[in-house]
Amino acid sequence: MSIASRSAAVSLEKVRKQYGAVTAVEEVSITIEPGTLVTLLGPSGCGKTTTLRMVAGLEMPTAGRILIGAKDVTLLPPNERDVSMVFQSYALFPHMTVLENVSYGLASAALSKAQRLEKAREGLRLVGLEGYDERLPSELSGGQQQRVACARALVLEPQVLLFDEPLSNLDAKLRRRMREEIRDLQQKLGLTSIYVTHDQEEALAVSDKIVVMNEGRIAQEGTPADLYERPADSFVADFIGGANLIPCEILRHENAAAVVRFGDTELRVPAPRINGGGYLVVRSAAVALAQEGTGLGLTATVRKATYLGGHWEYTLDTPVGALFVSQPVGRRFEQGATVALQLDPQRLSVVARL
Repeated sequence: MSIASRSAAVSLEKVRKQYGAVTAVEEVSITIEPGTLVTLLGPSGCGKTTTLRMVAGLEMPTAGRILIGAKDVTLLPPNERDVSMVFQSYALFPHMTVLENVSYGLASAALSKAQRLEKAREGLRLVGLEGYDERLPSELSGGQQQRVACARALVLEPQVLLFDEPLSNLDAKLRRRMREEIRDLQQKLGLTSIYVTHDQEEALAVSDKIVVMNEGRIAQEGTPADLYERPADSFVADFIGGANLIPCEILRHENAAAVVRFGDTELRVPAPRINGGGYLVVRSAAVALAQEGTGLGLTATVRKATYLGGHWEYTLDTPVGALFVSQPVGRRFEQGATVALQLDPQRLSVVARL
C-alpha cells in the first residue's frame, strides 16, 4: 500500500471574512496550481492564518467562494474538504505512541487495522522516522514531533496539505533543516500545499509562489525572485528581505532605464513602474563599502559594526538617512570610519510610496 498524491487546484474567489465590524480578509482572490507550494506571507494580523483556516473549513467566509478541484467547498465542514493540516503546535496526543498518532485519522477509513498500521508505518518512513513506532511524543525532539505531524497529515492522502507556521517552535538551525525536508517531501509527492509564515527567508526557501498580505489584502504575489527583485511597493520591498528605502525622484525615463535623484546623487537604474517620487530600494547585495574617496559620491559614517562570523553588519549614517547593510567578512570598517557607498545600479529598484 502506498501513499498517493491526489493533488488538486485551489481557487479563492473574492473571499472575505468579517468579525462584526472588523474585516480580517478583504476580497482575496488566489489561484494555486496542482502540485505547487504557495506561501501566504505577512506580518501578524494581516489575514494569512484566517485565509488558511477558511480553506481548511475552520472558518466560514463572509463572502466569496473557495474551490478545491472543481468542487465548491465554501460551506462544507472540514471533514468533507479532503484537506489535511499541520498545526503550529503539532497537536499530537501525548498518551498515544507515534504509530497511534499517525494512524489515528485513518480510524474511519475502510481499512483493516493491519492496513491502517502499515499505512502509518509508510508515513513514518516518508518523514525519516522508521523505527519510532512505540515512542511517545514526549520522547521526541521538536523536529521529530513536527515530522510525526506531517506523517499524520500525509497518510490521509489529502488533495491539499496546509501548514500553519509549522516551524515557529523550532530553533534556527533546526528550522532550516526542516524547511528543506518539507520542501523535498512536497516536491517528491507532488502535493498541492498552502504554507503560512511570517518568516521571509522561510517563504523564499520553500515556495513556488508567495502571496504577500497586508491588512487583509494581497499586496503582491509572484515567484520568490519576482517579489525580491521587483517589489510592487514600499511595503513589499521592506517586508521581503528588509530593504533600505531611500526617498528619490524620477527625473526622466531612458528606454529600459530611468534616471533617479536621491540627495545630491543621480543614478541610472532599471525603469521603475512609476513616475514622479518614490523610494530607491537598496539591499545589501547592491552595496559595496569602500574607503572614503571612491564610489558614487554618497559617503557614510559607520555608526555601528557587528561581527557575525561569516559577515559584518553595518549601520551607516548617510546624507539620505540611516542604512543597514551586510558585507563580506573581509570588508572591515571601524565604528566612526567614513566610507563610500558603491552601488550596483542593476541591483536597485524603485517603488511607489504608500
